[in-house]
Amino acid sequence: MNFQKWEVTIQQMIEESNREPKEPGKNRVLTEWRATLTKEPHSLQPFQIDEIVREVRRRLTNSLQHSSSSNSQAQLTSVASAVMA
Repeated sequence: MNFQKWEVTIQQMIEESNREPKEPGKNRVLTEWRATLTKEPHSLQPFQIDEIVREVRRRLTNSLQHSSSSNSQAQLTSVASAVMA
């Protein structure tokens, strides 16, 4: 999937997710975005929405890994697992 077309949306999803301090809030943000993307004018297929959400989760995980270099590997693994759930 070409994410260039959806880059602004992906960035908005990431920013909203980053404002949430805990994982339940991050998951709520992604759930709300899923609902938004199913509506007009987007008309995305479910698999396309899944790809966008996976891309957001991948970027969130990468961002956590880069910004939390002082954290232990166990903490990073725990956060990444929660984001990918």
